[in-house]
Amino acid sequence: MYTEENEFDYNEYIEEAEQYNNPNKKSIWGLILKIILIIICIALIIFIVFKIKNRDHNNQLDPNESLLVFNNNIAILRSVAEDYYFENDNKPKEINEEVSLNIQELINKGLITEIKDYDSTKCGYNTSYISMTRNKNDYMLKIHLLCSSMENSVVYYYDLDGNCLTCNGETYVPNDEEEVIDQENNNSEDSNTNNDTKVCGVFGNWTDEYIQDDSLEVETRTLVIGYKPNITYGEWSELTPVEIKETDTLDVETVEKEETVSTKTEISSESTKKPESKEGREIFTRSVKTSYYDTVCSDKTVSKTLTYWDNQADSCKINGIGSYTCSYKKKVCSDVKKYKTTTYYSYQDTITTTVTTTYYKSRDIIQGEPSYTDYILENEMPNGYQKVIGSDKIQYRYKEKCAK
Repeated sequence: MYTEENEFDYNEYIEEAEQYNNPNKKSIWGLILKIILIIICIALIIFIVFKIKNRDHNNQLDPNESLLVFNNNIAILRSVAEDYYFENDNKPKEINEEVSLNIQELINKGLITEIKDYDSTKCGYNTSYISMTRNKNDYMLKIHLLCSSMENSVVYYYDLDGNCLTCNGETYVPNDEEEVIDQENNNSEDSNTNNDTKVCGVFGNWTDEYIQDDSLEVETRTLVIGYKPNITYGEWSELTPVEIKETDTLDVETVEKEETVSTKTEISSESTKKPESKEGREIFTRSVKTSYYDTVCSDKTVSKTLTYWDNQADSCKINGIGSYTCSYKKKVCSDVKKYKTTTYYSYQDTITTTVTTTYYKSRDIIQGEPSYTDYILENEMPNGYQKVIGSDKIQYRYKEKCAK
């Protein structure tokens, strides 16, 4: 019995026939597929190897580049520190006082935008910092920078006026020898007290007494008293163009202001020609209407009936036997009254000039009780103080001369 299951499939028959007639066709396609897969695998291997080498290359540290960027960051922080501590007067005031800021605080204050390492990674914003310490005779600036490639601390010394003493590689030894010697001398005195002996080559304490002894080496220093006027000022007065003279009790300042002054010229005479327009010029007009007579002529045509043909006429026509109509043109003139308007112009210019005017303001000078220091070294005079003339006092200290 015939059903759809045993229905003859012609396409399947053709495919089986081709395989029977071409047994190598299937094996050829399999070989091609294998070659394609091998090529893809080789390409993937090459790509992976290239990425690994490229990654290793990118991660390879270039010491020269890293050091260059690190030193440049140190230079940036030094410049920022100088501006912050000296230019903006944020330096420590008391001896041994220290003022420090980390990088994050510098960014918050708008002093820098960022600090990055050579590989564009940010350096430690909380672990990196600048600090300044006030010593007796100088300031010490310390810069500590921690980045991904390295970490280092750099120290610079500045004099009391803010001039760098070691920024160009100079050799500088902090002048704290005096305190060390005093300490050694104290230790020496204690030793002398206990053992009743002197240590050769160590200076004793400073004294106002001069000792004449050939066995002792003497060193001197000069102390002075500092003086600071206690001056306060009142409120500034309003500006006035009237000159004010400065006195011992009156502080005067001058203020120069540039002011614009405008003046007008006289109005020009009238003219029928319109003047040129320009900035600062005002133009006036006046119109006048006048009358006059003008001769107006027109042509008129006059016709006449004649018994002959007039050759002088402009034109003739025959009306009948012995009758002609001839036309003649004639000019008729008459005087006609007319009007015209005449415009007259005048102008006035505004001249603007800039003048400098001097104004004055004043305030009272109030003298208070002056402030004085104790006897100190002149180079240790606080800011704002000046030496009291005649206050010099010489002090001495001694040490036993050592045999060579």
